[in-house]
Amino acid sequence: MHKTVPWFFSVHGGHSKEFCDHADSPLEDIILRAIELNMPVYGFSEHAPRNHEKYLYPEEIELQKTPEILINSFYSYCNTLEILQEKYVSHITLLKGLEIEVVPPDNYVPFYQQLIKEGNIEYVVGSVHWVNEHMTDFSEETFRQAVSAHNGLENLMIAYYQTLKNMVVSIKPDIVAHFDLITCFLKPEEIPEYAPNLIHIIEETLEEVKKNNCILELNTSGLRKPIKRIFPDLSIIHKSAELGIPFTFADDSHNIHQVGYGLEKARELLLSQGITEIIRLNKSQQKISREKISLL
Repeated sequence: MHKTVPWFFSVHGGHSKEFCDHADSPLEDIILRAIELNMPVYGFSEHAPRNHEKYLYPEEIELQKTPEILINSFYSYCNTLEILQEKYVSHITLLKGLEIEVVPPDNYVPFYQQLIKEGNIEYVVGSVHWVNEHMTDFSEETFRQAVSAHNGLENLMIAYYQTLKNMVVSIKPDIVAHFDLITCFLKPEEIPEYAPNLIHIIEETLEEVKKNNCILELNTSGLRKPIKRIFPDLSIIHKSAELGIPFTFADDSHNIHQVGYGLEKARELLLSQGITEIIRLNKSQQKISREKISLL
């Protein structure tokens, strides 16, 4: 990608090793890579801190992190990115987002609303990595444990989409992340035929996405997972298009090699389904705006 192409952007990713313990590249290196690729807009959406020890990631526990340390790191992320936004303003538009969690279930909404306000977060990426106290996408082991705890994959998937639906209603994120992330550790041949009650909760969740004016991302990180495809699957893309839900692009990068990863395939996927337009977040008078971008 040598020239600037309007659709070659990402609004979810930029996880950096300063602020994410399972990322590999410095934040500024990620920016420089996006500039090298002539990306017009790049959205950073660092993982939100969790305010209870129970929900620390395994690598955070190993590093003896605490919720207080994570919260302080969040404010450092906000300050650092603001400085770099100004530094590179003539080269690229950098957006300051936050990828929220859904834990603890009883108080994540007011906690994240406070962080969003205090950190001057420009947009919110809503995602689900925990279902009924179980991590679902950290490793294949934790995924299988979650399946077992829910007495089967179908029950886990239903609980996942119910959690996702509740998050959409409660937070009203700008972007709904990797909609069917719950499938990430399944091989393509392991995807079951969806039962009517599972299809029903998926459709109900999509209806809330539409009702709450959210954007659905095509997240290319699935190409790096056992599922070997972009999130979400074609059936969800079709239903979303039918409902008039807009799409956007996300590389979900955690290092410089993943910046821009798979975006051409995401474009080809949408075009193959007759979808010729996506939404790109941008800044207008220091406020986030939504731009319609042609894929043609």
